Amino acid sequence: MTDLEKAKEIFQKENCTLVLCKGDDVFTSDQTGIKKLVELAEGDKDFSDYSACDKIVGRAAAFLYVLLGVKHVHATVMAKLAIQILDRAEITYSADTFADTIQNRQNTDICPMEKAVIRSGSPIKALEDIKTELKRLSV
Repeated sequence: MTDLEKAKEIFQKENCTLVLCKGDDVFTSDQTGIKKLVELAEGDKDFSDYSACDKIVGRAAAFLYVLLGVKHVHATVMAKLAIQILDRAEITYSADTFADTIQNRQNTDICPMEKAVIRSGSPIKALEDIKTELKRLSV
């Protein structure tokens, strides 16, 4: 079984929102939103060559996966704009559904994290922009 197959299986069986897998090393989360990916991107753990399975991957999450150095990302829903970022970083990807944009939780507008990174030209800048938006939203 590949790392990606294992990540997808755990994702489905354990009803996770995020799974990162490399061999026997597996990280799971049931936290919604992008905060957990931000924490991982700022952490000390090396996720190079891991496979990821995520509920929703837009541009913001794609930038964070580049920082993490994963080799493959599978999403339940992936924004078409995320593909460009993953392609540039040579991260392979797959999705159950490809969407034009990622919507907010009320489905009334574009996700605020997607808006935050609309002008981010690099993963480092995107991380800064995401953190700024998370602070703004928590006030």
